[in-house]
Amino acid sequence: MTTEIFFIAIVAAVAALFVHAVRKTTRRGGHPALGPTVVVAIVFILCLAVPAILVSRGLLNQYSSIPAPGFVLVGLITLGTITLAFSFVGSRLVAGISLAGLVGYQVFRVPLEWALHELYSESVIPVQMTFAGRNFDIATGLLAAALAFWLTKGYRGVRLVFVWNIVGLVLLANIVVIAILSTPVPFRYFMNDPVNLLPSTFPYVWLPTFLVQAALFGHLLVFRALAQSAQSRRIKSGMAFQYR
Repeated sequence: MTTEIFFIAIVAAVAALFVHAVRKTTRRGGHPALGPTVVVAIVFILCLAVPAILVSRGLLNQYSSIPAPGFVLVGLITLGTITLAFSFVGSRLVAGISLAGLVGYQVFRVPLEWALHELYSESVIPVQMTFAGRNFDIATGLLAAALAFWLTKGYRGVRLVFVWNIVGLVLLANIVVIAILSTPVPFRYFMNDPVNLLPSTFPYVWLPTFLVQAALFGHLLVFRALAQSAQSRRIKSGMAFQYR
């Protein structure tokens, strides 16, 4: 029960941070048909409410069919996450949040990995889904804290941020694949117990439908911020060359 409460607290904290960031950066000049309240409502309905309802009705507890309903749901939400990151919402967030803030946001993955390790100790998930096994995603969160602190001190580390972002995405993809191959699907690879049933268990369904999406969303925003920074440098270099 303690782990469950802690997990819900992580979800609530990330959700609150998202609400604050969206409302702060899209309050002015946002899309006329999609204000910050509408954006937040859509995200919460698709990523939190719908998965919770489907789990409560047992509709995601089906792994024998290919593709499993839970995987279809996560796939659709992932497409929505990518779309949101490259929408006006993503543009406003990138413009209104510093690079240090975008990087530091990923620190939430540290307590999340601790929660996963506790679930393993409680025999809820298999060891390969934790940092005691094949999940090294905690490194992304720890490095995010150090890198964000470095950036807040005024040091420039664009290349370092780019490398960190790539590594973070790879580690995120790694645990997603491991989690899928640990579920009772026909192509299951990891046969050790316990089987991974988090995608069909409340509240842990929010791991793939919300927290993983939050991590992916953050990485995409960092890529956008780096791209804009590179473009700005090219424009300034061109202007400097023009006035020589």
